[in-house]
Amino acid sequence: RRASRSVDVLIATPPCQGLSSSNPTRGKRRTGKAWRNAAKNRLLLDTIPLIQKLSPRVVIAENVRQVLTHRARNNGRVKTVPELLRYELPDYEVFTDTVNVADYGIPQIRRRAIIVAVHRDEPWLDSLLEHGLAPWPRATHSEDGSDPDTEPWVSVKQWFKSMEYERLSSKTPKLATGTHALHNVPSYDKDRYTLVSSIPKFTGRSAYENDRCPSCDVVGVEASAAECPACGEALTTRPIVHSKGRARLIKGFKSSYRRMHASRPASTVTTNSSHIGSDNKIHPWEHRVLSALECADLQTVPRFFKWDLAFESNRLYLIRNLIGEAFPPYFTYIHGAILRKLLSGARVSLSSLATDPSRRIRKIA
Repeated sequence: RRASRSVDVLIATPPCQGLSSSNPTRGKRRTGKAWRNAAKNRLLLDTIPLIQKLSPRVVIAENVRQVLTHRARNNGRVKTVPELLRYELPDYEVFTDTVNVADYGIPQIRRRAIIVAVHRDEPWLDSLLEHGLAPWPRATHSEDGSDPDTEPWVSVKQWFKSMEYERLSSKTPKLATGTHALHNVPSYDKDRYTLVSSIPKFTGRSAYENDRCPSCDVVGVEASAAECPACGEALTTRPIVHSKGRARLIKGFKSSYRRMHASRPASTVTTNSSHIGSDNKIHPWEHRVLSALECADLQTVPRFFKWDLAFESNRLYLIRNLIGEAFPPYFTYIHGAILRKLLSGARVSLSSLATDPSRRIRKIA
């Protein structure tokens, strides 16, 4: 049934910064400045002419979740990106969903949109449609493991304990540097180290919740205070800045200056993983942020990956940037293994495939 095609798989992973909620100045789509990112936000649609010309058997795209609801213009039509793909590519069945890599045994919360378009000539497509399945792997883990077919999520505590990372501390440059080239973290001055070390271990709490004055040891200080009501000294156990001779709290989200919850997967690894003020970036029990090595492992970047260019050019910031931008290779690997079987005609167990969310919705309706 399938016509001979020269391209089996076309993969499209355009930049996501224009839609990402991790950068509020770029991710907001209903502001007066949204036009600046309009071209970047529709980059996925620029693959349509390539798909029409090459006619690959399968097309795969991965991006931030917002791409599934983003409305864009193409050939005079304004629709969501998936709707435009379905309209412009009638020879393809387009599957879409949001996956969380924690559902596949990766110890990290990371949600991404996945789009897979399958050419209608593929002989295995009918079976997927008949059984309401999607062409990517079924989840093997769930938050509590209550589903008999899944295991509980892998917690960051389980992962770190099994990896046996060398202990680090941000107290001094020496203590912040491990023997592995990627296992090092920023060191802090006394006030910043006090802020981090005052957050109780294994609590998932924020430095804004530190209620002890480091000067007079008074406890139970109100959360809104930047100075101790008893001795008047600045509360260096909290994120503060000095302005006009007074201390005030730094404005931040509830997730800022917060330890990761040890009993859950790690928070999403981002490009600013070295900043303690970022989203849930502090180690669950050590007084520091995560090292680049730990972030790379949480992203399942293979240890054999070579970072020579970053070291040789002395642009070490590129390492954390690349790690934070990546989609975990492990998911790509298991997805690729499924697609390889489907494309080669090998037997694929239907129970190993995910349920098509659009079919779930139709059945509920």
